[in-house]
Amino acid sequence: MKRRYALRFTPALVEQPIVSKLARIYDVDINILNADVASGRGGKLIVELSGTEKDLDASAIYLSEIGVRASEMVKELLFKQDGCIDCGSCTAVCSAGALSMNKEAKLSFDVSLCVVCGLCVHACPMRLFEVSHEREA
Repeated sequence: MKRRYALRFTPALVEQPIVSKLARIYDVDINILNADVASGRGGKLIVELSGTEKDLDASAIYLSEIGVRASEMVKELLFKQDGCIDCGSCTAVCSAGALSMNKEAKLSFDVSLCVVCGLCVHACPMRLFEVSHEREA
C-alpha cells in the first residue's frame, strides 16, 4: 500500500532523523518526491510511504506525536487537457518528466511520474493546471 503526504517541519524538527526512524522502526519505504527543508527554518517534504496499512497508520501517529504536520495528498495534479494548446511551456519546468511532448507534438501527461511540485501551474499560459488538495492526517 502507498500513501503520499506533505510533511511540514518546524526548525527544531529538521535536526531530528525522522525519515530514518520511519524506515527503521515503522518498516515503511520512503520515496522523497520533493523537498524544501533547511536547517534553522523548517520546511516541507512531499513523500510517498509504502508499507502495510498497519505500518502506515503507525507512522502517521508517530509523525503527529512528534509535531510533524502530515497532510495526506488526496488528489494529485489536476490538468484540464481539453483547453491545452500544446505549447510545451509546462514541459520546460517539469524535471520529473511527467509532462512531455510526444512524437505528434501533443502534450503528454504521465500522472505516475508527477511529484506535485506545482511549477507547471505557473508555467502554463492557459492556466490549465491546479495543485491537489491535502487532508490533515
